[in-house]
Amino acid sequence: MTISDDLLFEVAFDYYVKKMLQKDIAKKLGVSRVQVSKYLKMAEERKIVRIEIVPPKISAQLEQEYRRLFKEKFGFDKLFLTTGHSNSQLLLQSLARRAWEFLSELSESALNIGIGWGTTMFTVATYNFTLNRPNWRVVPLSGGTFRLSDRHFDSNFIAQNFADRLNTRTVPVYFPFLMDNSEQRQQLQSSEEFAYINSLWNNLDVVICSVGYSISRSPLFRQNVFDGSTLDKLEKLGIVGDILTHYFDINGRVHDLEFMQKVNNITMDQYMKAKKKIVVAGGFHKIESIVGLLKGKLADVLITDTNTARNVIEFVSEKDWR
Repeated sequence: MTISDDLLFEVAFDYYVKKMLQKDIAKKLGVSRVQVSKYLKMAEERKIVRIEIVPPKISAQLEQEYRRLFKEKFGFDKLFLTTGHSNSQLLLQSLARRAWEFLSELSESALNIGIGWGTTMFTVATYNFTLNRPNWRVVPLSGGTFRLSDRHFDSNFIAQNFADRLNTRTVPVYFPFLMDNSEQRQQLQSSEEFAYINSLWNNLDVVICSVGYSISRSPLFRQNVFDGSTLDKLEKLGIVGDILTHYFDINGRVHDLEFMQKVNNITMDQYMKAKKKIVVAGGFHKIESIVGLLKGKLADVLITDTNTARNVIEFVSEKDWR
């Protein structure tokens, strides 16, 4: 027998809104309590019921204290915090919600928004939060590659999901991330399609992205997008992270590496020209990359969690870096 959405809505309304017990709903409908439980599960599966776990708010006093510390250590105070979690999935969800709360405060007028890739941006783009921003336009900040099977690195998928939550449009990027043939790359970069995307990258109002951390664990190396010799070079340079595949050391120095000539993505100059650079990052594994990011003045806004913020301050205090 087909269970109608109307029935599932009635059961869900009685249980979640009217706060009826399952046994009372079962008696009302003339079914078993087990059946009511199945109806509630079906209501979730059909998206009639959507359960959202909202992290507790950080006190204004605590956030101000961390801003003071970050100002003292890095000359940076555009810090926005969420609650810390030892569970990585809960942390990503918490960061995503804080990112959306920040985005909701930006102007509703026409904005060019560039979005990066990676697990954090995937979580932000697919997080259950909506804004009505039809005047915004979303563009990925890199080409794509078949060598990265992970959807967390599907730049068009991330941009489209992000745009859907904004009720706006995206401009997809159809050219490859990496091109070994310099002649073909030159032809691409002289094409009308590349010129249009490049013009958007030149005029970004907002960039939202995260930072990479352990270079050896990056999918770009684990899935052989870049070869082992490139990894060796980065490790010798003391690279602690990257911003949109531009690699920097603990002091925030971005290294202009030869292999980047093969890559089709936003340049560091274009990134730095963006009017507002929002970086969303958290977790113990990203402490050094966040330190390098801040020391290099590579972000205008940092959205992180209380645990990471504390660990960053402890890290630089131990090193006595100012």
